[in-house]
Amino acid sequence: MMQSRWLALACWLACCMGACLGMGAALAQAPVHVGEVEVSNAASYPLSRSFYFLEDKGAKLTFDDILKPEMQAAFKPLQQTGPGANFGLTTSAIWLRVKLVAAPYAPADWLLEVAYPPLDSLQVYSPEGLRFEKQAGGDLLPFGSRVVPHRNHVLPIKLMPGADNVVYMRIHSEGTVSAPTTLWRPQALWAHDQATYSALALYFGLLLGLLLYNFLLFLSVRDVAYLVYVGFVASMGIGQAALTGLGGQFLWPELTWWNSVSPPAGLSLTAVFGLQFARIFLASRKRMPRIDWFYLLQLAGWSAAFIASLTLPYTVSSYMVTVLAVLSVATMVAVGVISVKRDYPGARYFISAWTLLLIGVVTLSLHNTGVLPSNAFTANALLIGSALEMVLLSFALADRINVARRFKEQAQARIAAEHAMVEALSQSQERLRSVLEEREIILESSIVGIAFLTPQGRFRWANQAMLDIFGASLRAAFSMEPFYLTRDEYLRVGGEVAKAVARGEVYETELQMRRMDGTLIWISLSGKAVSRENLSQGTVWVVMNITPRKELEEQLQKTNSEREAILNSALVGIVLSVHRRHEWVNDKFAQMLGYPRQVLIGQSSMHIHPDEASWLHFGEVARAALIATGSYVCERQVKRRNGELLWVEMGGSCIRPNDPDSGVIWTFLDITERKKSEDEIREALEQQKALNELRSRFVAMTSHEFRTPLAAILSAEELLRHYGDRLPQPERIEVLDSIAAGVQRMSRMMDRVLLLGKADAGMLDFQPQRMDLKPLCKKLVDEARAQQPNDHSDVVLQVADDVGEGAYDEKLLRHIFSNLLSNALKYSPGGGQVKFDVRLEASDTVFEVADHGIGIPPDELPHLFESFHRASNVGAIQGTGLGLAIVKNAVEMHGGTITVASVVGEGTRFTVRLPAGGPARPS
Repeated sequence: MMQSRWLALACWLACCMGACLGMGAALAQAPVHVGEVEVSNAASYPLSRSFYFLEDKGAKLTFDDILKPEMQAAFKPLQQTGPGANFGLTTSAIWLRVKLVAAPYAPADWLLEVAYPPLDSLQVYSPEGLRFEKQAGGDLLPFGSRVVPHRNHVLPIKLMPGADNVVYMRIHSEGTVSAPTTLWRPQALWAHDQATYSALALYFGLLLGLLLYNFLLFLSVRDVAYLVYVGFVASMGIGQAALTGLGGQFLWPELTWWNSVSPPAGLSLTAVFGLQFARIFLASRKRMPRIDWFYLLQLAGWSAAFIASLTLPYTVSSYMVTVLAVLSVATMVAVGVISVKRDYPGARYFISAWTLLLIGVVTLSLHNTGVLPSNAFTANALLIGSALEMVLLSFALADRINVARRFKEQAQARIAAEHAMVEALSQSQERLRSVLEEREIILESSIVGIAFLTPQGRFRWANQAMLDIFGASLRAAFSMEPFYLTRDEYLRVGGEVAKAVARGEVYETELQMRRMDGTLIWISLSGKAVSRENLSQGTVWVVMNITPRKELEEQLQKTNSEREAILNSALVGIVLSVHRRHEWVNDKFAQMLGYPRQVLIGQSSMHIHPDEASWLHFGEVARAALIATGSYVCERQVKRRNGELLWVEMGGSCIRPNDPDSGVIWTFLDITERKKSEDEIREALEQQKALNELRSRFVAMTSHEFRTPLAAILSAEELLRHYGDRLPQPERIEVLDSIAAGVQRMSRMMDRVLLLGKADAGMLDFQPQRMDLKPLCKKLVDEARAQQPNDHSDVVLQVADDVGEGAYDEKLLRHIFSNLLSNALKYSPGGGQVKFDVRLEASDTVFEVADHGIGIPPDELPHLFESFHRASNVGAIQGTGLGLAIVKNAVEMHGGTITVASVVGEGTRFTVRLPAGGPARPS
């Protein structure tokens, strides 16, 4: 049964490895065009069958030689059937060429992967502007020198989008020359590596498990077959680590010499231990002496291959390993067939294991000689076959041991039976007496009470610990009944015991009982029938005094109750949270959120946060702080049961320092009122700041606007005072007119300030009356022209025919459009046309005033309707900054809206929309 489970596990492992590694195979077999590959934004592009290749038999050609026209013409396309970019065992250098046609939207950064770790030398030439960038790789270089730390040879290249990128590769190796090449997006390669490394982790984890398990078996049973099997697994691990590139990456990254010879060396040692294991396992020296001699010859050959791998060129050892591998595994399969026919223990597992390995070895050999294409299955055939082979060999070893053990047990049983028949009468009584004495000594020395009771519940035997627990003697105690508190309890327990004994189960309970001196104690009682088939033999009982434990439990429960009461009386909410779930909350926390405690306990903390996003963000920030410092304090909003939000000050501390996973104790203090006070203070400060700013602007405006007319008035007064009697009458009138103009200007400014003050205080009069807009608009245009007699702009009025009467406040309309027309003329110093259009749109009357003046900067548009605000580009043009504020208030009194669109240097357009029917005054 156990072997079947292990076999199923092995098959599952092989399927997982095949599926993970097969992803690369599927990519490598994708259809391509020889010589070029169109690159867009896919995750990867297999290049193994898209190359043109050139064989450099002397391995002397340089890249400059390759670029010559005659060499370019010598490149030949790879066959689309057969081994592809696998050139087998060759001493030639192979030049590969492929054109990568990058789409305009294709990414620039790619990774070029050559998925054959034992490759000695790799050179990649990729275009970089008008030249080629050279990058080098291969297992002859230290792992630390690789640009991309990867078990395979991975080099970054840049492609020019929308262009043809010709990439050259030179590969050379003393072993198999193979280039299973793929162009990857960096993220796609890392994602693909997750599956590949997972499969390799399964494989090497299996090797490590088998190694440790069988080494422990060797220490236990001292069978040398287990030790040889351990050497076989360890050697296989070294060889596979070298072939997969994991050895060069993790085990010997700086040992370049060993990295280059480790594949044949590891496989040679594997074969040596494997052949020796087969000799021991099958006992070939005794059972098959002729075959054993053949085994010894192969052992000599593999030993020579191991020495050759360390001393001779790599090609020699590669050929030796390739030939000997097929020969040795075939020999194992043949011997396995013979062993199955002779019914040797474990022979079926043995032949299955070596058959699978033979398939893997043959596949890898055909791959190394260039017969089979290079893909995830052929390049890793030995990896997959060896995994299954080692598991099945472990089963075979276990089956062999089990069969040998059965033979041994059967022999021992026969011997014991024969001795029993001869010596039974002479030794049985002595053995029985000795056993009884030993058991009685053991039972008497036990620290727990042990007793045998008859089916009627009488004591048949009890040890001293049993009597000490109850303070009794065997004479005084005939049964357990005197130790029960009541007879009813004695009968109840007796009935439960009878049911458990009838079912063949152990009866266990904890009871409070009475000693012989009347002292109450707690005991743990467990018992079962001596024989389920023969209940007349009575029952055996084990009794332990657990009074100290019960007292500690009671004390602990009392302490917990006291702490519960203290925590529930706290004025702050307290929560014990484990993995962001409420394990315990106090009454204050439940009251704070409006939940019953039972509803909160066991629930996720997410529902007390405003939303899931804020809950996730809080978890990330709080966890980082708890890991760093062990505590975290913050102020945030949480949600009551009724959906209302409240502000709390949260403080958390880990139960174990800096380990939030062990649990976190949180305290919650309601600071909602404090937050409200802070908001009110902050709002008051903002209002004060706005008032200060408004006051500053008012002072600045008034100081400027009053100073100008006052200066004119003062100047006119001095003229009249000193030269009044000498001035002609026209000049005296002109001076008096300037005084009147200054007074009128100051008066208008004060009127505007008072008008704005009324609007802000809600005291602005709004008295709409029915009126015709056409004559009013014409009158407003005439007044604007009269106020700006020296202006070079021309005011054009256009009133649509469907514009008629409406309910408006004429005084407020004058404020609106006098200011807009006056500004349009004033801020158009270069002249041009000022348009005043009036039309109906749906239920609104639309007024537009547009000019071609200096415009308004975009960043000042949001402040345009604020009191005393003037644009920064007005220069010396006079103004108070009150007009548009008055306009906005007057528009809103009509229940309308005003918008502005402006481009600096091109002009400004104000659009006023008023209800055509004349609304009631808005609240």
